[in-house]
Amino acid sequence: MEIQNNDIYDFYNNIDEDKRLKRTKVNRIEFLTTTYFLDKILKPNSRILDACAGAGIYAYYLAEKGHKVTAGDLIQKNVDVMKSIQEKSNLFEKVYKGSILDLSQFEDCSFDMVLNLGSFYHLIDGNERKQSIKESLRVLKPNGIYAMSYINRYANIIKYREMFVEDFTLLNEYLEKGFHEKNKIFYASNPEEVEALLKQHGIQKIHNIATDGMKFIIRDTVNELSDTDFEKWMNLHYKTCEDKSILGTSEHGLLIGKKL
Repeated sequence: MEIQNNDIYDFYNNIDEDKRLKRTKVNRIEFLTTTYFLDKILKPNSRILDACAGAGIYAYYLAEKGHKVTAGDLIQKNVDVMKSIQEKSNLFEKVYKGSILDLSQFEDCSFDMVLNLGSFYHLIDGNERKQSIKESLRVLKPNGIYAMSYINRYANIIKYREMFVEDFTLLNEYLEKGFHEKNKIFYASNPEEVEALLKQHGIQKIHNIATDGMKFIIRDTVNELSDTDFEKWMNLHYKTCEDKSILGTSEHGLLIGKKL
């Protein structure tokens, strides 16, 4: 099953996904937070499927840690970046082009961890969102770790506030559906929705994390921090990023759970 939304292909063919999480200190928060929590929970030499790996930033990080990583993505440009990494390092078990909606090339219960770090919030169709979870869990071992990122609906009102206040009809549509007519690339949910959905699919929550915290509110302040003060900020962020009052302000959330 292939994702049919052509806007997604156009979007990723026109951005540099490889640099998105490195561009500024605020952009780095998402990557640093995600890897901080994955490192805490992963057992050594885990077999990992990064099923929507982008240009491979997480896949490469985990492979360098000694894990056995298979990485795939829907966008050929991203796959080419990962293949170039593989040619130089030979770190991955496999690099492939494919959709998280169809992981039939992999056997049931064959991975210790599956990463769904992007596809969920690009699937406007609810059945496709559920399919992305079902396929991920099919190839995940019992008691394996599932990590799924999502976009917070209310946090993005801060990001797009100027557009929304010019058109309250658009804002109401977004609040009702999680997307709107001017942008059908991203689906925005909320922490409660994601927790309930994964519980329905037999996932026991371990962490629900505000991966970039109060990014929209503190962007300029954090970007101006010295490296030493940025490290202090990150240590504070790690302590607070599971607080529900902060989780709702974070553009990205990350739910990590265990397959029962």
